[in-house]
Amino acid sequence: MRFFDTFDGYELAELGTPEVSGMRPLALDRDLFDDLAAHEGSYLISMLIPTHTKGRDVSQDRIRLKNLLASADSELARLGFKPRERRDRLQFAQELLEDREFWEHQAKGLAVYVDDDGRVTPVSLTRSVGESAVIMSVFLMRPLLTALTGPEIPALALTRGEVGLFLVSASSARRAGADLPESFDDVNWFVDRERQRQQHPDRSGTGRARHGHDPADREEEDLSRFLREVDQALPESEMMIVLGDDDLVSRFEHVSDRRVLSSENSGLRAPFTESEILDKADPIVDEMMRDRERDALAGATEQIGVGNATTDISLAMRGAMTGRIGQLIVDPTMDPIWGRVDASTLEVTAHDEREHADVDLVDRVVVLAMRHGAEVTPVTGPTTDSQLVAVTRF
Repeated sequence: MRFFDTFDGYELAELGTPEVSGMRPLALDRDLFDDLAAHEGSYLISMLIPTHTKGRDVSQDRIRLKNLLASADSELARLGFKPRERRDRLQFAQELLEDREFWEHQAKGLAVYVDDDGRVTPVSLTRSVGESAVIMSVFLMRPLLTALTGPEIPALALTRGEVGLFLVSASSARRAGADLPESFDDVNWFVDRERQRQQHPDRSGTGRARHGHDPADREEEDLSRFLREVDQALPESEMMIVLGDDDLVSRFEHVSDRRVLSSENSGLRAPFTESEILDKADPIVDEMMRDRERDALAGATEQIGVGNATTDISLAMRGAMTGRIGQLIVDPTMDPIWGRVDASTLEVTAHDEREHADVDLVDRVVVLAMRHGAEVTPVTGPTTDSQLVAVTRF
């Protein structure tokens, strides 16, 4: 498992007591998700809060974590931990509260995981999460689903000063390889203006025009040349997010045969960063995720009707353990279903009220389904009366 620290690598246990000033949360990816999901212990602590990237609300984020740490401390006391044991367990997480640099590098959500030895793994989330603190034998993972899942969509950053191709998803924006022109000037620097003037008389055909070329016409030609070269250098794709000023985006739509998706007046300027691309593309990705949710729900509902899907948590859990779930539709914010699982007998016992050693069965279905390669789609709001649909593999 990977742990957060200020050193290269994640061998925190072998390095002794870590320093916790100037820390940054880890970016969520599938490897980190799998590492955390596989970790087991006795009393693992999972804390999740919505966060803010800037402004006065950042100070409220620290207060939220402080309150969750107090809640975790109370729960540890109820479980029989003595004051010193509780202090040792929460020490490094508590020190995050005083780390100003840590709070200056937040996205829309934060997960803070604390293992049995008090080691801390803070995870930055590009999607907001509800505020919660849970202690059980595994880490709570399903709130991270919305920030992790979803398709990668090509996004073209198109400005006169810089051009870049990215792959964006709900959680990240990463540069993609493409032999693109570097800028508008990179395409047009070689244009022979004197030759242009000689070859482009004005509309009246007078000799006077041969000594001057309409600046508006030159601008139009240069822009068209620039956009055509950008389009020709892009890999094939049916649709693409294009970010830039409205003029360049609208011109690119006329040059390219691709379906162009763009937020109104994205306001992107060169130079740009991956975080800016992710932020500008976010509304478009959100809409595509909602379309994906609707399609997944419609398909799952149809499968329920023909007996190829279940909403029963016990059947879903057994399917997840045996790799028989091909698709899982779930609301990551749904209330937990507490219970126990016997991996050897595949027996699943759900409880109306949480009992000692219970885990969140919904969370375990999500983790096991993903581990066996199921397509897991997080949805907003109830999917069915149970808020979970597990579709069997054909």
